[in-house]
Amino acid sequence: MAHTQFMCVRSTQGLEPEPQISGHALMATCPPYSHIVEKPDVPFPYKSYDIPNSDLLKLLDLSQSLPLNGEITPVQALKLIRSHERYGELTPVDFGALIDELKGKPRCYGFGAVLEEFEVRDALNAVFATKPETYANFF
Repeated sequence: MAHTQFMCVRSTQGLEPEPQISGHALMATCPPYSHIVEKPDVPFPYKSYDIPNSDLLKLLDLSQSLPLNGEITPVQALKLIRSHERYGELTPVDFGALIDELKGKPRCYGFGAVLEEFEVRDALNAVFATKPETYANFF
């Protein structure tokens, strides 16, 4: 069961001493309440949303006010990747490698997902290290 669905089910089934609705219920990808109550063990078919750049910029602006100390939000991770000097060299295969490397890294602390900034930098470095042109300047 996905993390968001688990948190929502937990809040409705008395697994907590007092019912607690987490912030997960406010997420666009949250299963509807009817699904949580009627089919808690059936995985909800999640989908991703296409978000306009203007909305991503709003999220980025809001994320700047969080005191994260070395951790970054997913939208900040996207900005870090997109602002890399070699971003234009990334191929669809490279993005697949970044996804594979980073997909298990985010953690949820109740206010949203975060990951370590160094993990994003390490993933980028690992992708660029596989490109022969990375080493061309050394010879």
